[in-house]
Amino acid sequence: MMKLLLENWKRYIKEELRPEDYEDFPQKENEEAEAYLGNPKEIGEFIYRAFREELEKQPDDTEAQLWSDRIVSDANSKIRKQFPNVKYLGHGVFRTAFTLNKNLIIKVNTSFTTDSGQLMNKDDFTLSRDSKTSKIFPRVYSHDPNFNWIVMDLVFPIVTPKEFCSFFPNKLIPSSLISSNTIFYRSILQNSIRYKVAKVAQDDETLKKVQYLHDATIKTTLEPIVGKPITVEEIVSGFDQTFFEVCSAIEKYNIKITEVRPNNTGFTLGESGNKQFVILDSSIDASIKKGLNEPEPKAAPPKPTHMNAADVTAPAKK
Repeated sequence: MMKLLLENWKRYIKEELRPEDYEDFPQKENEEAEAYLGNPKEIGEFIYRAFREELEKQPDDTEAQLWSDRIVSDANSKIRKQFPNVKYLGHGVFRTAFTLNKNLIIKVNTSFTTDSGQLMNKDDFTLSRDSKTSKIFPRVYSHDPNFNWIVMDLVFPIVTPKEFCSFFPNKLIPSSLISSNTIFYRSILQNSIRYKVAKVAQDDETLKKVQYLHDATIKTTLEPIVGKPITVEEIVSGFDQTFFEVCSAIEKYNIKITEVRPNNTGFTLGESGNKQFVILDSSIDASIKKGLNEPEPKAAPPKPTHMNAADVTAPAKK
């Protein structure tokens, strides 16, 4: 079920997309963000209605669930006319994403007969509010009561192993090793993550495998570089906060360690332009905890027999 959690980020975020493509935005919480944007509710609801009108034109059979170029083109034409600064990023099976500016996107539920898009939006919100792991998941700033749309961080994907490793510096290992021997540094990183997660889980079998790999391959190469004997525990203690946040998320949500890699991860930009590492496609198997006092997404509304033209007209601005 939860494998669809952060569904199709690669469709939403183009690799050539860079921060300078969008106007600057002071990243703030709900009220300030909404004041800056004008009215994200208006934008989200307009996009939601525009896509539903186009989906309604599909034949009343299974083909109604299949996306077509016409649906996207016609819906986007209406959206561009009403909100020329809102830029289309892409769509998955259940949601469609648009950039609002340099730092934010809006994800809209465009699932026609199920509540999958709503549930995915709520999952994104829930992850962003988890006090233990919120920093390594894209943050959600505002949302519809039924989660038909959410405003969240724009994430720039990490593509290369070198860039990926740069987010995990270690105070005991020279940073130059990331560039000079990226493969080796990455093996140290992955072995360290396995060690930390296994130690918390008291998984003795995995700990033995980690120790064997350290003794057989890592130790002999690393010790001449650092100039002294070094244990796995010492290596782990040398990583910064991002490393431990990733380990906490892996443990809590049963994320496969191999999924924390380039193309499945990215970064957001803070107010000062600093990069924050985030997980995109986490292949989460465990259920996300409830109890955040947020309304449960409702089932998708029944397929209407018709839709008035007024339904895709933005409300008059005050």
